[in-house]
Amino acid sequence: MPYSDPQGRVALMLCESLFHVLVEEGVISKAKAMEAIEGVAELTREMASSGNPDLASSFARDLVEAIAKSFAAKD
Repeated sequence: MPYSDPQGRVALMLCESLFHVLVEEGVISKAKAMEAIEGVAELTREMASSGNPDLASSFARDLVEAIAKSFAAKD
């Protein structure tokens, strides 16, 4: 069953949007944004593999990895 957390999803959308704005405005580089996103993706994988109940499903990992892929594809 998919995890439902509308507030968490909105917060994640805001963070993703902020990364896009920061890169578009030249505040940070795309590489630095990707570094931060990939770091979170790695942490979610590690936490899930250690049995963390908050990340036991692949839902959180999948969301972060989807953000990483879409951000990498951005010009």
